[in-house]
Amino acid sequence: MPRLSPREFRSLVIAVHAALKESDAIILHYLHRVRADRKSDGSEVTIADKKAERLLRGLLRAAWPEDVVFGEEYGGELARRGRCWLLDPIDGTASYVLGMPMFGSLVSLLIDGEPVFGCIRLPALRETTYAGIGHGCWHSHDGGKARRVRVAPARRLSQAKVGMTSVKEQAWLEQPGGRTVMEFAREAGRLRMVGDCVQYALLCRGVLDAAIDPFMKPWDIAPLVPCVLEAGGWLSDLNGETSQLIERDSMVAASCASLGREITRKTRRAS
Repeated sequence: MPRLSPREFRSLVIAVHAALKESDAIILHYLHRVRADRKSDGSEVTIADKKAERLLRGLLRAAWPEDVVFGEEYGGELARRGRCWLLDPIDGTASYVLGMPMFGSLVSLLIDGEPVFGCIRLPALRETTYAGIGHGCWHSHDGGKARRVRVAPARRLSQAKVGMTSVKEQAWLEQPGGRTVMEFAREAGRLRMVGDCVQYALLCRGVLDAAIDPFMKPWDIAPLVPCVLEAGGWLSDLNGETSQLIERDSMVAASCASLGREITRKTRRAS
């Protein structure tokens, strides 16, 4: 897997953090007073999503003019060769529209189709989780020093704290395997509807033992891969597939492989 040099990682972290600080200003400006529109796929979008992505695109292109940028709101090319940035300016727009702080901004860098850097920024909570392949996973609160974080010790499902996205999203229960997921949920030690990227930040620092999302896009998945793996966790889709993760459309993240496999044995979608 390609990776950044220590110097590249440090300079990239500084630049991405600075860019996200600027996008925070836009996102927080509209918080509690924004109206959502519907996109063609039925998902919500706001003026803050669009303005924040335009800003991030401009800042990344200014810093790395030869890199490709691919984002949720303005598309682009998902480049499998060379360097490609993936953006989700507000992951959890439904929470954002309600004024709830459980949303985030996602930024990641692919090199030759592999995620080498990922950042989960939670503007309302003022904290950041970020990682580079080979450089560890780090967590910081605004104004504080970053500390390296790791997932919780291994637990079985019956003792595990599990985060999951709303079961009503995109009629999950009507999808193949949806009802199986709900049956599995009864077996978890403790289940909370945390949702979106927030649950993966919690997983990386050991607050949750697992997190599940039934519908994912490349810009959702790519930032999580370096963070979870560098924190010592395990990743797959709902079917248990662990390869080519950004090509998948769902995610299971766990603190250890045994817990992840225990979950996916119960969530495999009907063929």
